[in-house]
Amino acid sequence: MTRLALVSLVACLMAVCAPSHAGLINIDADGFADGVDISNAFAGATLSAVGSYSGLDGKVYAAEDSLASTGDMVFANNLAFGAEWSTDSDLGFALRVDFDQMADYVAIDFIGDDQADSAIVKAYNGQGQLIAAGLSYLLDNGEVAKAQINRPNYDIAYIVAGGLTIDGDAATVHLDNIEANVVPEPATLALLGVGGLTLLRKRRNA
Repeated sequence: MTRLALVSLVACLMAVCAPSHAGLINIDADGFADGVDISNAFAGATLSAVGSYSGLDGKVYAAEDSLASTGDMVFANNLAFGAEWSTDSDLGFALRVDFDQMADYVAIDFIGDDQADSAIVKAYNGQGQLIAAGLSYLLDNGEVAKAQINRPNYDIAYIVAGGLTIDGDAATVHLDNIEANVVPEPATLALLGVGGLTLLRKRRNA
């Protein structure tokens, strides 16, 4: 009985520590009312609107959008064209997502809002260094492309996403449905360990 309990405990710990889906989080505007500030609405991540565009307040909102890739809502900023995002250095209204724990996988839906839109999601490490990027090109109006970034180690601290400027043509895209695989919080592993040891102790006393 003791050996069986120990094997079960080890198996549980290995399952939690496994790289795939170790801590998969989903960030989606669906389920929120139009215009609601969702900057801090998701466990494990903080959303912000970044850039130098005049009037940008830095917050992210849920916005009803017929182009949404899932449900009816997308991410938006406070600007008049709020459902649109761009990483252009001059336009300056990109979506940023900071993760509470480091990630090794990130995915986001790009949605074209014009003709031949291009988009990019850039991943940065804890030192603010660009470490990877996912791109999509020539998206038509309403066309959805899922960009994914996979890293061999958990080193993604945050991402920045939006339309991509090519040859001076600054594109904007809509953004929806973010996923990230993050390192489980130490407290989660500790609770699992305590639970397993308690089970082992009860088995010994049985």
